[in-house]
Amino acid sequence: MFYEKIVPIKLRDFLKNPSHETLKDLLLLNTGETDYVDFKSDWIEVSKLAKHVLAISNSGGGCIIIGVMQYDDGSLKLKGLSEEEFLDKADVDNKLQHLLPKYLRYRTEDFIFTGNIHPFLNMKRFQVLIIDYDPRYVPYTSIVTRGELRYGAIYVRQGTKTIEATNDKLVDVILRKVQSGGSDSEERSLQEHLEHLKILQYEYDQSEDEKYKNYLNQLIGRKMKRIENFLDLDSADNFPP
Repeated sequence: MFYEKIVPIKLRDFLKNPSHETLKDLLLLNTGETDYVDFKSDWIEVSKLAKHVLAISNSGGGCIIIGVMQYDDGSLKLKGLSEEEFLDKADVDNKLQHLLPKYLRYRTEDFIFTGNIHPFLNMKRFQVLIIDYDPRYVPYTSIVTRGELRYGAIYVRQGTKTIEATNDKLVDVILRKVQSGGSDSEERSLQEHLEHLKILQYEYDQSEDEKYKNYLNQLIGRKMKRIENFLDLDSADNFPP
């Protein structure tokens, strides 16, 4: 699953249907790195890679494309991977397994372009680490302290960078989580409002991070107010036990 508002559209198309054709369109018609896609010229140190995976998953899902160099001006060089740089995807997934929460889903896909596909792609190899988004489990936290990972930290994407979540970013993560479980309509049903409240309350009960719980408490209060308005109630009303 991926966040429905992922941009650019070519990235969304690729994530829904990973193929040589959709990857070709993404690489040739790209708009550079975003919250949902990262480019690496070759494989990076595993703890740094895990940090990016956590951030992308918390931000809505996406992918890391290996074999692409991005310059400071945003332009890309589709260098591809040599045979030595092209890793066994099972090894990549296994190394990450010990650094990531068990409910975080990801996989590595191989793409080798042969024949006359496009001058920039002919006979080049790429690997793509595809990272799912599951609003039931976000925000994912680091489960170890190792390399660039800090135990308990929540990482998110900010444009081309992976950062540790600020308070405002935590709110964004939770709002996206709630939105992804509900309707696109501005006028939600009472059942939808109650489901959102249950999600927020469950997240509050499960969390041990006080800063995170404080923000969840604020969101719970705002959602309760929305429900009261929906029912045309006054928050000062007395309810029977």
